Amino acid sequence: MADETPKKGGGGLQRAVLWLVIAALLGTVWWLASERNERHFRVVAENSQLVIERGRFFPTGSTASTDKIYAPIPLPTGEKAPGEMEFDDQNAVDRWLFDTLSAWARETAKKGDTHTAAALVDRASALPGLTGAQNGQLAQLKADLAWDDASTDVQQAAQLLDAAVRNLQSVVAGKGPRALDAAKESERLRGISQSLKPPK
Repeated sequence: MADETPKKGGGGLQRAVLWLVIAALLGTVWWLASERNERHFRVVAENSQLVIERGRFFPTGSTASTDKIYAPIPLPTGEKAPGEMEFDDQNAVDRWLFDTLSAWARETAKKGDTHTAAALVDRASALPGLTGAQNGQLAQLKADLAWDDASTDVQQAAQLLDAAVRNLQSVVAGKGPRALDAAKESERLRGISQSLKPPK
C-alpha cells in the first residue's frame, strides 16, 4: 500500500488572503478614524487670541482652521482666555463659540466699547451651527447694540448742535450783516438740541 502524503499548496494562498483581509480591515479602520478626526475641533488660547483648530485627515492631530469664520479671535481687553476645549463636531464648537462671543460682547458693551462688541457679534452671527434660541439671542443682542449706537449718535449730534449754537452766538455778538440770520438759526438749532436731550 502506497504511503499517503498530505497535500501542500493551499496553506500559502490562505495566509495571503488572510493578510489581505487584515490589511483591508486596518485600512478601513485608519480611514474611518481619519474621517472622524477631520470633524473634530479644538479651541486653544495662543498669543492673546482664541485659535480654532480642525482635525486633519489622519487618525490624530489638528491644525489651525483655514475657514474665514474660524479665523483667530483676539481676546477683548480684560477677558481671561478659556481653557483648551475639544468638540466632536462643527455644531458643538459653533454653539460654544456663540456663548463665549456673546458674553464678551455684552461685557465690552457695558464698558462702552461698542465697536469691539459689534465686531464680536458679527463673528457670532457668521457661525452656521446655532440653535433657534441662540439666533433669538443674537437678534436681541444686535438690537441692544443698535440702541446703544443710536443713543451715542444722538448725544454726539446734540454736542455738535450746541457747538453750532455757540458759533452762531458769536456771529450775533459781532453785529455783522449776518447777525439777524445767525440769531434765527441759533434759536432753531437750540430747539433741536433741546429735543435731543433726555428729560431731567
